[in-house]
Amino acid sequence: MEVWLEVHGRGTSHIPHIRRIMEVANHPAVGVCWNSNPSDVVDGSIRQNFELIRDWILSVHLRDLYLPDYPWQELFNLLYRTGYGRFTLAEIPASPEPDRILGYFRALWEARLELAKRLA
Repeated sequence: MEVWLEVHGRGTSHIPHIRRIMEVANHPAVGVCWNSNPSDVVDGSIRQNFELIRDWILSVHLRDLYLPDYPWQELFNLLYRTGYGRFTLAEIPASPEPDRILGYFRALWEARLELAKRLA
């Protein structure tokens, strides 16, 4: 069993606060769910915030991978380079054509992962 603390909400969407919570928790079954928040981005990059909690990331929420407000490729690059091998969860709006939309989502996901592998 694991406990995942989602980077979400007032105070707990601030990555330095999440890091401090994880330092205090100090338990191998307690980790972080990276939520892909626009507030993760500092000067166009998520690297600074990602590095603060990377060792505790146990799950990742993804929004629509085409949205320009988030550096999606950088996230895939960082996850790949750190050896992340767990689930990524699609937090996307419902659709009357779920199979079609998930097909597109998967295609974008696979393309970003393939590029991350080539850039590593």
